[in-house]
Amino acid sequence: MLPKTISKVDLDRDANLLWNSFVSLLALEKYEELSAEQRPAHLVFWYENEVQNGGHDQYFENRGTEHLQETIAALGSLGAKCQQSVLQAAAKRFLKTTDDADLSDFDSKFEDCSHSLTEHLENHLAKHQSAFVQVV
Repeated sequence: MLPKTISKVDLDRDANLLWNSFVSLLALEKYEELSAEQRPAHLVFWYENEVQNGGHDQYFENRGTEHLQETIAALGSLGAKCQQSVLQAAAKRFLKTTDDADLSDFDSKFEDCSHSLTEHLENHLAKHQSAFVQVV
């Protein structure tokens, strides 16, 4: 997927425009339509979104396991080692018990991570902005 394009004039008027454009690309685009460089951030964004809105139970209910291993790898590539460890453990339990899995204890472990996934995504955007947002 081509990066979003924003004007420098608009960005000067609204500093949030860069982040909002990044999020809109991650939130609205289908995984298959994203470039290989965009996919890790997309997976991390959706993991964050699902867990924050309904915990690991919601993550697995809504996202399933189709991109689970890629999501675990994406967390590591963005430096989110704590959340990577949490998802690995939650996945292990989910895959053993599926529908009967109680994953709520992983939600608190996720919250206990010293850096949020938003921070990791912000750092990723700062390092790889041109893959997501072009300022013209």
